[in-house]
Amino acid sequence: MKSDEIIEKIRNKLKDSDPSKRTVVNTFQFNFTDTEGQLIKSMVFDFKALDIYEGKAADADGSVTITDDDFYLVGTKQTTFDKILEQEKAKVDGDTDAINKMLEKFRLAS
Repeated sequence: MKSDEIIEKIRNKLKDSDPSKRTVVNTFQFNFTDTEGQLIKSMVFDFKALDIYEGKAADADGSVTITDDDFYLVGTKQTTFDKILEQEKAKVDGDTDAINKMLEKFRLAS
């Protein structure tokens, strides 16, 4: 998956972050698809435990479904998450406040 290197960078940033300075303490389910909409991989971005791992989270605060290609473009700063959402290329569900806090982190990184 093209996004694996981006996910690894995020994982490393989480490991190096100061738990007392966190602004996002939620768990998110990311579902990565191919361009046809078929699921490639499900990843849990657990900002409570400061970890990212493959699988599904039963208690996720929100979920994001996005193509591997689009996530890669966001991660390499070739586009923004906001543009992906405006183009309806990603589906976001769940706790709106938690999702907005997480997306703010993507905005700061772009």
